[in-house]
Amino acid sequence: MSPRESTPARHEIAARLGTEDPLAALEQVVRTGSDPALLAATVAWVGAEARGASAGERLLALEAATADKSTRREIRRALYRLEQRGEFRRPDAPPPPSTSELLGPSQDEPEAWLTEIDPGGTRLLWIARRTGDGVASLTAVVNDVTGVQELNLGETRRKAIRDAHRSLVRQTGLALVEAPWRHVDGLLEEALRISPDEKRNAEVERARRVLLPAGERGEAGRPVDSVVDRAAVERERDALLQSPELRREKDGPAWLVPFAWVEASVEKVEAARESLVVVSPAQQEERVRDAFERAIEEVLEAPQRRALFARRFAESAWVAARRGRLEKARALDACSLAIEAGLPVAGIPPLADLVRLSLGFALETRARKASEQARSSLVVTPAEAMAERRLPRRR
Repeated sequence: MSPRESTPARHEIAARLGTEDPLAALEQVVRTGSDPALLAATVAWVGAEARGASAGERLLALEAATADKSTRREIRRALYRLEQRGEFRRPDAPPPPSTSELLGPSQDEPEAWLTEIDPGGTRLLWIARRTGDGVASLTAVVNDVTGVQELNLGETRRKAIRDAHRSLVRQTGLALVEAPWRHVDGLLEEALRISPDEKRNAEVERARRVLLPAGERGEAGRPVDSVVDRAAVERERDALLQSPELRREKDGPAWLVPFAWVEASVEKVEAARESLVVVSPAQQEERVRDAFERAIEEVLEAPQRRALFARRFAESAWVAARRGRLEKARALDACSLAIEAGLPVAGIPPLADLVRLSLGFALETRARKASEQARSSLVVTPAEAMAERRLPRRR
């Protein structure tokens, strides 16, 4: 039996260490440092019963000082429980360095911003550059499935850009975050490729001659790699995929899989539900559940679909990092890397949740339409009633 399989209970820890104070017990266990199971159980006790901000601060310090993955996982669980009980709030990390610090300062460099990706895959891109007394500006509303939806080019002033940023937050709740201009221009190029339009392409090329340094173009890469240690995320990937940062209802990604992608899978689930083979209700429920779980994998079976969600997670990781949410950024990046590594959808809980949500929504929509059609078929118009009366009656 491994040490983790024989973890002592809370009352055993109190009796062994002679204290009813979980924090005092933790200090004793840390000082001795000889029993991993005892340490894990004591950390869990702190998460379940400790009071005051000092408990969270002590666990944060212990997390930073330990290299053991299992212990770090227990500490994160305990911190989450403290947060749930209102005893602790993880301090926001300071924002990472600005784009100019990452890429090198230059008075002539463009500036760029972008928003989070909304549930339908849409976001705002913005590139600006000083031109004499004014500022040349390009804004684009793009969707990662359908391409460019809206494009605006022109000149403005710096104050107008700041005011527009604030207005966007007030009206939509979507805040712009700074991003490398090459990355934002690369995202625009990808959107133009998805929805080719010669006139629009020509407009963008004219704007680029003003906005971008001569002879330079953008490329859509992974800016998150400049602020998050990719190697460390890959080492801790399994723990990060279970991170509470992504499982909170209002904090995790909320994208919907395009309906065209789930339609075929929805039909298979409906076929399992409506099968004419006589089975018990329990067997029928199990059949539908199995079809639903198979559909979760089938929906994102195509490599380009997986690649799209890998990009969404990586892009959201950058946004989280720019807002000082480094732990959330690491968890989002772990999802991106897990998708790239080919893990099954079911093995990436935040991604599986998104697919389940999309399938459930599609099934509800389908059922609602069927119900509406059934009700409408029962309504007889006056013309239909008169035609019915004219038919010869059967004797």
